[in-house]
Amino acid sequence: MKNLLLVLFSAAVACAAPKHVVIIGVDGLSVEAFRKAEVPNLKKLMARGAWTLHARGVLPTVSSPNWMSIIAGAGPEQHGVDSNEWERFNHAIEPICAGPEKIFPTLFSQWKAQRPQAHLAVIHDWKGMGRLVEQGSTKETRHVKGSPEAMAAAIAYWKQHKPDLLFVHLDDVDHAGHDKSWESADYVRAVVEADRLIGEMLAALPLDQTLVAIVADHGGTEKRHGNPTMRELEVPWILSGPGVAKGRELTGPVYSLDTAPTVLALMGLRPHACWTGRAVPVK
Repeated sequence: MKNLLLVLFSAAVACAAPKHVVIIGVDGLSVEAFRKAEVPNLKKLMARGAWTLHARGVLPTVSSPNWMSIIAGAGPEQHGVDSNEWERFNHAIEPICAGPEKIFPTLFSQWKAQRPQAHLAVIHDWKGMGRLVEQGSTKETRHVKGSPEAMAAAIAYWKQHKPDLLFVHLDDVDHAGHDKSWESADYVRAVVEADRLIGEMLAALPLDQTLVAIVADHGGTEKRHGNPTMRELEVPWILSGPGVAKGRELTGPVYSLDTAPTVLALMGLRPHACWTGRAVPVK
């Protein structure tokens, strides 16, 4: 009887698991602008999934530590990426664990270790994103400058290859914040444009088979970020697709470093033992 129940449970999990995952990272997306901007595609994902506008990134509120925390399920104290000056060959804090490329193990290497035939890809607008990704774990990690160009490349890649995991990074929202300020009309327009690009990706995906995650690294104040303020620390976090409750606002704590373990859990994969993030209950 126990064996039969185990088989039935495994079959149910397999049926519920998404076939694909698309993670879209919007650099510098603040909660305040999210509330001000017309973002119908993001709201569509919220209606279809679980979400919060109070997810917390990590300190310092700059890109490298936060993107590494998102893809590696841990904070700077564990992965060692403590600033935008971090490089694989030049850093002060050693990672508590080292993966196949001598950096802290990420979502990509953990997925690949459990499913060696998996097709994983990264298309990134911000050039610095590439150094955080284990190149040996992805089929392609490509820098494409400009958010419209990066999304077009990601959609073309999706249509050609249908990868198991596609991570897309968009950087123009962050540029608008630095150039015009996070409180400016230009910044809000950049958020609207990011939403439009996300809509183009959604139109290309089989949404009934795809887990879609929207994540951000930090917000901003005036023309900067990197300070310990709530406007910079809090970010939107949206998860939509098979295995996720519909229209559920998450009221418990959510951290950006919970992203990788949550995605792996929904795919039936294990988190790395060194990760400190946990799978968010989104069902």
